[in-house]
Amino acid sequence: MASFSEPKELHDLYLDATAPVTAFIAKDSALHDDAITRMLPSFNKIFSSGAVKGELLIELSYAPFFHWTFPACDYFSDIVLGGSTDQCVTEIEKWGRNEPGAVDWSHVTKALCELQGNRDAWPEKQNMVQRKIKHVLKYNACKSNPLSPIILPQADCLILPHCLETHVTNKEGFYRALNNVSSLVKDGGHLILIVCLNTTYYIVGGFKFPHLCMDESFIRKALWDANYVIKELQVFPRTLDQLHDVVDYSSLILVHAKKNSPVECTYES
Repeated sequence: MASFSEPKELHDLYLDATAPVTAFIAKDSALHDDAITRMLPSFNKIFSSGAVKGELLIELSYAPFFHWTFPACDYFSDIVLGGSTDQCVTEIEKWGRNEPGAVDWSHVTKALCELQGNRDAWPEKQNMVQRKIKHVLKYNACKSNPLSPIILPQADCLILPHCLETHVTNKEGFYRALNNVSSLVKDGGHLILIVCLNTTYYIVGGFKFPHLCMDESFIRKALWDANYVIKELQVFPRTLDQLHDVVDYSSLILVHAKKNSPVECTYES
């Protein structure tokens, strides 16, 4: 196999955009409870508290993991979704148009609406997200403007679920990518980060993709150096013992941070 300078080149050539959904967070996947069920209440609380809201919400992911916009959609006027490959963009657009064969996120919206007190409201929750999507764009976190050539107003909130660490080969690359995507966030805006810790690979579609190995202390330092203040940090240890045929992560981390904020750090472990 040819040599690749960045994992993103592997994605462009070999990643089926829907394969990570099927492998990791579909309703019947082995990782569903770790990746969705345990984290959803905490994720919803970030937005339901009223602390994170505004005009523009941007979410970037290496796969069509836009389900994290569901807890946030009530608190923003416009949503922009970014996919790392052309196929990822296409899959997001298919869902937005309710096309046959689109990724099914009903299990997440049902769980969210049940958490919010009205499980039967899930179709309207999905419709709300679809109405608020203004753009679906291809992004490259290795560029100074990840959405180039498109220039958008800076966002009030940026969600990054399993994004940067799948695109770079080393920690210096992660720092650069974090600074690049931070250009999309206004001063005082919010960053929501979901990362697999102590991970070196993940396997989807029979292909083994590299993953930047990071621990909690690295995430804290990277955010501090990028001029973010951590407002909340939670670690969710892996619950399943045998996952090495899929991914070798030790835990998931959920971070809510604020850009250029003078407020004292108030994270929780």
